[in-house]
Amino acid sequence: MLSITSEREYQSVYKKNIKTEGNLFVFLKRKIPEDYFAVGFVVSKKVGNAVIRNKVKRRIRAFLREHEDLHPTGVKLVIIAKPEAGTAIWQKIKDELIQLFETI
Repeated sequence: MLSITSEREYQSVYKKNIKTEGNLFVFLKRKIPEDYFAVGFVVSKKVGNAVIRNKVKRRIRAFLREHEDLHPTGVKLVIIAKPEAGTAIWQKIKDELIQLFETI
């Protein structure tokens, strides 16, 4: 699993994407010819203060480490947290992420 870090990579996913939306997260997926999985996170100030935003990002990273079997290959994925993700419990976050990854 690679991280999307540059603005150029984020913009490439924003411009050509397939959108999947849940109650807590939005997935923007772009298929790529290479055989790897890259992911980036967007957690805006609408989610909460810095502590809450970092907590949401840590939970997403923990989920990705636990569920490597769900990672698709040949995909760049941007996970956008909705404001409800800041107050959601861990089990609800895990359930939604599993559901969204299964739709990819």
